[in-house]
Amino acid sequence: MAIVTLDRAQVVQAAIGLLDEVGLDGLTLRRLGNELGVQAPALYWHFKNKQELLDQVFATISAVEAPPRPPDEGESWQRWLKQRARDRRHSLNGHRDGAMLAASTHPLESLWHDIEADIGVLVDTGMTAPDALEALITVGNFVTGFALEEQAERMRGAAVEDLEPAEVDRALAGFADYPLLTEALREVGDPQSDRAFEAGLTLIIDGIRMRARQRRANQRSDT
Repeated sequence: MAIVTLDRAQVVQAAIGLLDEVGLDGLTLRRLGNELGVQAPALYWHFKNKQELLDQVFATISAVEAPPRPPDEGESWQRWLKQRARDRRHSLNGHRDGAMLAASTHPLESLWHDIEADIGVLVDTGMTAPDALEALITVGNFVTGFALEEQAERMRGAAVEDLEPAEVDRALAGFADYPLLTEALREVGDPQSDRAFEAGLTLIIDGIRMRARQRRANQRSDT
């Protein structure tokens, strides 16, 4: 019987492939072992439990598909942060249950350097480290939550933006008693659209900018 030798990278790549094939619930160590041609206990040589494996899977996906980067020359922190959010959304939607994976994992120590660098970008603009971290957490949570809704939407059917005008009218007919909601839905459209994502992201970025501006004003008044 041939002896199968594995390393952590092989296990992670196989896990990513299995995630895309069967989803997060179907990604079991037994199934992964079968995919790799080993018994499930052999995987414990590389990962102490499934959670540690999933943490590494998400860290690997993020490092490859949404790698950290400093702002380009002349790029504002707002534009930089928005693009970081877009990259994360694209990465989460690039894998089956990608958003659920993100929500169920913890950042590895190997990612702390990247988090430190992202905080540094915002601190260099005049934010405090706590404000910078809160900004990153808020944007990250928004992206993950938005992607969760997007992935659920795929299972619920066609999005509003994919409907013909007559179909939109029929879909909104049930809201006749709610004129404000009807007006808003006609303008906003699908709550999981690119437009909705950009609008929500802009609201958050505007709030971060206003908070940072107010903090600086308060600091000047205290001196």
